[in-house]
Amino acid sequence: MAKVGDLALVKLAGNILKGTRAKFEKFMEHKEPQTYEEYKKSWEEKEKKKNPITPTSTKVEKEDKKPKIEKKQEQQEQKDSIVKKEVIKKTPKKSTSTKTGIDTKNKTDKETTSVKKTTTTKEQTSSKKEAKIKLYTKDVKKHYGSVDTNFLEIIVKNLGPSIYRKDAELVSCSDPKELDTVRKNFCIKKLGFDKSESEMLDTEIKKVCERMKPSKIKYRATFYYILAKNLKKESVLN
Repeated sequence: MAKVGDLALVKLAGNILKGTRAKFEKFMEHKEPQTYEEYKKSWEEKEKKKNPITPTSTKVEKEDKKPKIEKKQEQQEQKDSIVKKEVIKKTPKKSTSTKTGIDTKNKTDKETTSVKKTTTTKEQTSSKKEAKIKLYTKDVKKHYGSVDTNFLEIIVKNLGPSIYRKDAELVSCSDPKELDTVRKNFCIKKLGFDKSESEMLDTEIKKVCERMKPSKIKYRATFYYILAKNLKKESVLN
């Protein structure tokens, strides 16, 4: 028969074997895989236990992230577009309309200047004409005694711009060509006499020369005024 001590030892040895076996089995459960495929499979199983997320949910998350990125891009594009528009607004445009506006303004300025010059010229001419009429009025009074201002103005109008030129403004009674000019251009063309009346006209012209003989300066306006009065042709010029 076995002793009590021996039985206890056998029992203890059995328990130790059982524990050792259990630890070994547990060790084998947690033993690292020997191949890459085993390792990958083991890692995926562990991850599933920690975070039970299906591939579908991961895909959804990825798809959800994509629109956010696109939205950000769209917002950035909109901001860039707004900035470009603001820059374009602030940048001065060198357009044809501006050029046309400038050309129109320059044209208007030129026209205004032209009108001003024309007005000024007319005013100057008018003032000069008035000065000449005053001068001729005194001269006619001196040689004829009285003055019909309206008729004198008609004489001046018929003479035109010649009253502003010294040579044309005066009559030279000592020059036969000058007296021929008086007969042809004034008596025949203006007063309506015929060429056959040339002798009579020459006589009347000489009478006016005698009347104005005291003056060295014989104004054509005064000469024509007296000659037309003597020939009674005032109405022809009117």
